Amino acid sequence: MEAIDLTLQQEGSGRLIAYLLSPAGNQAFAVAIPPDLSQHHQVWLRRFVSHHDPAPPAIPAEVVNTLSARLVGAMQQWLSQPEWLPLQQILSLLPLLPLRLRCSGTDSLIEKLPWEALQLDRPLWRLADPQTLPPVLRSPSPRCPRMLLLIGREEQLPLEVDIQRLGELANHRRIELKSLRHGASSLLGLRQALADPMGWDGLIFLGHSCSDPLTGGRLQLGDGEWLSGDALAAELRQAAGQPPSLVLLNSCSGMDLARSCLSAGTPWALCFREVVPTQAASLVFSELLRAMEQGKGFAAALEEVRKNLQARGPAGCHLLLSAMAAPGAEELALPLSRRRQFRLRMASSSRGQAIAATLLVALASAAELQPINPLSTYLLDRRLYSQKLWRQLSDQGGPPGEALPVLLLNRNRSPAELGVDPSPELTSRAALAEVLRRTPVDQVPVVGLDVLFDRPAPHTAELAGVIQSQSKAGKRQVVVGRLDANADDPDAGLSSEPQPQLLAAGVIPRSLGVGIPAAQGLLKPLPLRLLWPLDGASFAGRLSGSPDPMIPADSVIDWSIDWSSLLKVVTIADLPTLKTRALVVGSDGSSDNQSPDRFAAPGAIRSTLGSWGGSIDAMPGPLLQATLAQSMALRHWLTPSSLPAMTALGAGAGVLLAAAVPRRPRRLAWLLGAAVVAMLSSLQIAVALRLLLPITLPLAALASTALLRRD
Repeated sequence: MEAIDLTLQQEGSGRLIAYLLSPAGNQAFAVAIPPDLSQHHQVWLRRFVSHHDPAPPAIPAEVVNTLSARLVGAMQQWLSQPEWLPLQQILSLLPLLPLRLRCSGTDSLIEKLPWEALQLDRPLWRLADPQTLPPVLRSPSPRCPRMLLLIGREEQLPLEVDIQRLGELANHRRIELKSLRHGASSLLGLRQALADPMGWDGLIFLGHSCSDPLTGGRLQLGDGEWLSGDALAAELRQAAGQPPSLVLLNSCSGMDLARSCLSAGTPWALCFREVVPTQAASLVFSELLRAMEQGKGFAAALEEVRKNLQARGPAGCHLLLSAMAAPGAEELALPLSRRRQFRLRMASSSRGQAIAATLLVALASAAELQPINPLSTYLLDRRLYSQKLWRQLSDQGGPPGEALPVLLLNRNRSPAELGVDPSPELTSRAALAEVLRRTPVDQVPVVGLDVLFDRPAPHTAELAGVIQSQSKAGKRQVVVGRLDANADDPDAGLSSEPQPQLLAAGVIPRSLGVGIPAAQGLLKPLPLRLLWPLDGASFAGRLSGSPDPMIPADSVIDWSIDWSSLLKVVTIADLPTLKTRALVVGSDGSSDNQSPDRFAAPGAIRSTLGSWGGSIDAMPGPLLQATLAQSMALRHWLTPSSLPAMTALGAGAGVLLAAAVPRRPRRLAWLLGAAVVAMLSSLQIAVALRLLLPITLPLAALASTALLRRD
């Protein structure tokens, strides 16, 4: 720490040699001690002790204040003498640097003078002897300060206010506090507390103490025994952790004790040089904690405390307060403020947290490049199922709308009901012709046939005739399927256009694509998240009735809504009474083992499929097309947010949580609470705003970065 060092040594009676070390250079000069300075100090000290002695006669506070000002004035006049010119020049040249004072081999008067009360416009504290054990250099601690409170004999000492103040800081988790009181305040209790491997940031003593140059001072423990400063220093040296950064001696005549603590490696100590009333000691203690709680460093906080003690404390007590520091002590700032603790812990976030966050964000980026990978598809399916449960619990079924009827034909059963013979092909064209005849043209203007007509088959002419007769009247449009040459079928390279006879009859061919690649197998993959957009060129878009049908790429079909109110599976008997904008007709997918038109059903809709009388594991193609058509008609789908961005956000939140909550058990409780809130909020946001926020990877990132930090 850059500072101005002033060392005073005795040279005979009445003279001092001053050694001045500063960034501007080193100097040595001699000064004479004013003969009346000792008298000023003795008169002030006698009146000070008499004023605070409860025995009569009492000395008025005005007298003590006058003598205090006189003593400080005499010292100020002394330092203004020409022989102090080197110090005056350095102080003027370096106005921002603190002054550190060391009294080495001087008369007791020089050390007892209130140097701290001089108007030097800079902090001033005292240096321990050069042979003092150098303190361990440490960076600002990112942890909540750990304070060890040693309470001496409490008879006739009102210590409850100070103890309560520390208790409040501990209750608000500003400090971690361990108190040694009554029988626990013993040499054994102190030794056991200092054996804690985590160490202590501060040692606070409240009680009686006295000076003793031979043994380094003495303090009285709570069990009544007296502990010498040398013995205290020995215990501090043998402590499992580092010596405390600060020792607060809230007691009388603590200069010798402060030296003993510094000799053990403690960087800073605060004490009173003489007997001090309990009220003053308590005020200094509470004011110092308050100032450091506001984020001030020890030196700045001490200057504020000294001013407040002079303004509001017992008369003359501000002249007794001294801070001592080891020669290599760095600026001290115990982070009693929660904000400062948080900043320090944020600055010391671990490398493991950064690695975990990087890996998870990289995994999220890979999943974003291939969103329909098996793991993401499974997690999305479970997410939509959870969202359905949330809709049911919160009575949010989904958007209202007119139900779109779907007629599912079975190769054997349906033709018999229609009065036609079964056909070995997938769907009988005679059966389709009969469906068109039985469906009122003026009540169902659009019929979508989810069937491929790319190959010759019986009864094609009959079907073409029905379509032509209904289309010529201008009352019905018949939409038929064809394959999407880009991605929708393994046989996409083959021609899938309807036969010329049907095209001439007026059918409207549209792509049966569902936004994801098709695959071979008994069940096709269900489109949860679309890779390609669906628009008016699709079969579903033409049946939606929307003037601008569109589901953008990367959208997620909301299978969590109540589709039983938006899709209606009808029977052949229902056809004559239908009155709707469109009808979807196709196979139930159970009659063709070569290329079944069935899709793997998502978990959210399986119960609905069961209520329609079909398999809960498979969804027929016509039902899927109707679902897509209704999604376009209602403009209802989910827009997923960026998975890497949300994962990075979760990782960042975990770092913040680890910095804000030092204790891992408590952090785990916060983490569980945050996870519950995040999941419920994500579900409700998806329901209310149709914005799909990912949960799994962001929560994994949150948990990883929050729990990896162990300090």
